[in-house]
Amino acid sequence: RKAFGKEIFKHQAIAVKLADMYVKTTAAKLLVMKAAVEKDEGKDIAHSGAMAKLYASEVALEVANEAVQIHGGNGYVAEYHVERMMRDAKITQIYEGTSEIQRIVISRGLIA
Repeated sequence: RKAFGKEIFKHQAIAVKLADMYVKTTAAKLLVMKAAVEKDEGKDIAHSGAMAKLYASEVALEVANEAVQIHGGNGYVAEYHVERMMRDAKITQIYEGTSEIQRIVISRGLIA
């Protein structure tokens, strides 16, 4: 979309948001890949899996929320995928162990 006569990604504030979103999603992917490698190696992944689940689900919601914000009013319209992405991201914090449960698993791994 355009704002103030130019495409929004050309505005510095939006560019910074996009960069932060990219860094966070890349970090989340790396945590997931670390847990997957450990699983393939036959290791116990309770700790690394919990870290990956927690961080990836929280980043997913944060990034989806930013995407809705960037899209403005269109971010809430069903024709734009970001509306669905935000709903989908929220559920990842709930199923297969809430974020609170993941934090407990992680903390137990720290003192084990």
